[in-house]
Amino acid sequence: MNKTKLEFRNYKVSNYEECLELFEANCPAYFAVEEREDYREFLKSINDQYFLGYVNGSLMCCFGITNHSKGLSSLSWIMVRPSQHKKGYGHQMMSHFFDNIQDQSLGKVLIATSQHANKFFEKYGAEQLEFIEDGWGKGMHKINMEIVFP
Repeated sequence: MNKTKLEFRNYKVSNYEECLELFEANCPAYFAVEEREDYREFLKSINDQYFLGYVNGSLMCCFGITNHSKGLSSLSWIMVRPSQHKKGYGHQMMSHFFDNIQDQSLGKVLIATSQHANKFFEKYGAEQLEFIEDGWGKGMHKINMEIVFP
């Protein structure tokens, strides 16, 4: 596992193109083609926290935090550059995520993912709530999960 530490930055409009490039690198293996326009719209109208993880100025990963109400947040649009999978960046993102929500008296985190990432989230205590076949697009099943804090 790579021990290179990510430098996290907040998303800015000037990051739009590099985020789209990262999405395309993950499509169609990890995101359905049908999600492309949703991601573009998300980037154009971000009201939430969206973090970008860099190594030596290169975008390696990104993820968002949406605070719905006191005690309820969701993790959104989480992705890692495919060539960088299994190098510890996912763990660093989850650590950064938990660091950013710990002060919110959190009760639950919602995660909508696919069959390609649900096992990753299970390592952090996520449990499946719902399975929707082809929920993201043909062959890309939607799995709704949650992490409940004591």
